Amino acid sequence: MVYMENRQNSSLQATGYVLVTVTDTQPELIAVGCVIGIMCVPNQEFQVLNPTTQVALFTVCVDICPIILNISWNIYQGEQNSSSNSTQWSLFNDIILYENIWFFGKTTSNFTATNQLFLDNPTINFWQFEVVYTFISETSSSALNFVMNQSPTNGSCSINPQNGSTSTLFTISCSYWFDEDGIQDYSLFVWTKDSLEKIFIAFSPVPDFQVRLPSGDNQTSLLNIMIYVR
Repeated sequence: MVYMENRQNSSLQATGYVLVTVTDTQPELIAVGCVIGIMCVPNQEFQVLNPTTQVALFTVCVDICPIILNISWNIYQGEQNSSSNSTQWSLFNDIILYENIWFFGKTTSNFTATNQLFLDNPTINFWQFEVVYTFISETSSSALNFVMNQSPTNGSCSINPQNGSTSTLFTISCSYWFDEDGIQDYSLFVWTKDSLEKIFIAFSPVPDFQVRLPSGDNQTSLLNIMIYVR
């Protein structure tokens, strides 16, 4: 019940109430998980996800559930409220538009969202995937929250010497790379003409390492080098 009184005229008063019926029910327990466990790394209330990785989820009804009429997945994008230290979720409205393009299995127990969802929305760092089960007399839901793992920043890599032969020992030096979760390793790839034909040469857990390189292009001797920092 609520009682209200006018601040300027105390004779103006109002009373309101609402009747609430409490029903003793036991909702069905729904579990959601990643198909490949190592692709979802827990971090407090979120799972850490790389933006270049797809999300493949599965769901099960844990108990002996009644007849399932429908399974449906929803996607929410999140924004952190620094003042309340909470995440505000809003429905991602394009799930139907990109069904069977970005999203697969929207009405099944196995749901996949391709990495295009994250690559096309780089400013969104928080995502929630919710599954809703509809039974004859009730509904139950469960969800997983994800935070995007940001790429390392502010660093650079160099090679010395810049010319040599297949017997030359080249030194790779990577400096000032920063990642909140730390730098895991450095991977070196090379190619001559087509970047789609990159060849993996070496990887190192430390930023400075030495490596011998294959010969370059037959006509120009040019060899392109790419280093992945993660």
